[in-house]
Amino acid sequence: MRKILTIARREYQAMVATKAFLLGITLMPILMLGGLWIPRLLKGLERAEIRRIAIVDASNQLFEPLKLIAEHRNQSLSNSTATKPTKTAYDETAQPTTAEDRERNARRTMGMDEIHRFELEQVSAEGFNDESRLELSERIRNGQLYAFIEIPAEVLTSISTDAVAPPSRQLPEISYVSQDAALADAKRWAESSLNQLIRARRLTDAGVSPTILLEFERRAAVVGSGLYTRDEQGGISSEKKDDPLASLFLPMGLMMLMFMVLLMSAQPMLESVMEEKTLRITEVLLGSANARQLMTGKLLGNVGGSLTLFGLYGACGLIFAKWCGYWDRIPLQFLPWLVVYQTLAVLMFGSIFMAIAASVTQLREAQSLLLPVWMVMVLPMLIWFNVVREPNSMMATVLSFFPPSTPMMMTLRLATGAVIPLWQIVLSFLMLLGGTVFGVMVSARIYRIGILWQGKTPRLTEIVAWAIRKPS
Repeated sequence: MRKILTIARREYQAMVATKAFLLGITLMPILMLGGLWIPRLLKGLERAEIRRIAIVDASNQLFEPLKLIAEHRNQSLSNSTATKPTKTAYDETAQPTTAEDRERNARRTMGMDEIHRFELEQVSAEGFNDESRLELSERIRNGQLYAFIEIPAEVLTSISTDAVAPPSRQLPEISYVSQDAALADAKRWAESSLNQLIRARRLTDAGVSPTILLEFERRAAVVGSGLYTRDEQGGISSEKKDDPLASLFLPMGLMMLMFMVLLMSAQPMLESVMEEKTLRITEVLLGSANARQLMTGKLLGNVGGSLTLFGLYGACGLIFAKWCGYWDRIPLQFLPWLVVYQTLAVLMFGSIFMAIAASVTQLREAQSLLLPVWMVMVLPMLIWFNVVREPNSMMATVLSFFPPSTPMMMTLRLATGAVIPLWQIVLSFLMLLGGTVFGVMVSARIYRIGILWQGKTPRLTEIVAWAIRKPS
């Protein structure tokens, strides 16, 4: 036992007490989660522009109201920029009142809020042809125009109100031409504004007041609530339900935290074992400890380093949540389960990485063997959105009992705040524990033989034989 602890302490120090460790724990969150904030930072460097849009209105009824909408939008953007109050990160994204507010807050968080102004120019539709379209396209290429929109006259034509008419009938298409036509903000604004104007004008022509119709279309908000429980005083109340953004990003953040810890602990273990084998350091170490003690000590040191990472990132995350006002949304009662899942995941994947490293002599050979392992590790990350939406679905439940995906899958499910049956949590833990024990035992057999294997690279069938054959 003393030899195992000595090796574990040496591996822990080699993993934690280095400058590379400090650099890694700083850069890894930026690499994994920076995509959420970098667009917002870069958005601040972008200057607001006046984007000139030419309107070819064959209906002769939509240009003037569309121009008024654009002017009102420009004025609103100018006022919001001039009078924008200073807010904290929590104030900017909290307490949305409508679906439009929630969408606007989400776009602002991702750095996708609108800042450009639109200036409309009317182009006569009389005699408008392909030559005219080419001329406007050249103006776009020269920077004189940002886009041009061609509105056909038929968009305001009445359609049949017959109940047996096919429901798939659509109005004529409105053509939007620009250099970035696919995802441009101007295209989205024009589509929304024009459809509102067309709808209002068609209702007016049909003798229906748009104001009355809007009044009839007012909706009642459906607010999510938790299950009702009885407290100690006998009162009945419902649990508080998180807002959609918190329910979406909290599980993802915890899953990314677990994946980062696995990545930063398993990969160095792979490189360490390969280096010791290549430089024949293992042969010297085996003179003082056997293969079982050497592998056990390395795994324990790896677990200690991973828990250090988990604690550092977890503490920073809790401090950030406290500062932003999300403290009450952190599932503190499930943190012990997260630590257990993290520990068993590091033991399972760490032993697999060690077995693969002991079997090969070059990194490219290890990469080919690690491809199936990486595919299993990233499986929860590919379906995380579906799991967050339906934590108790058949897919989420089945994958929770598949040991390689159990840690991150159960982390996702627990962090959603959904009611996960206790028997599923216990059964997933037992399945993961059994899978970890089995994985460590098989990896130990491969490690014992492979660590001293020199010469040609073993075939996959030979590695499987090492795992099956009982060592003498």
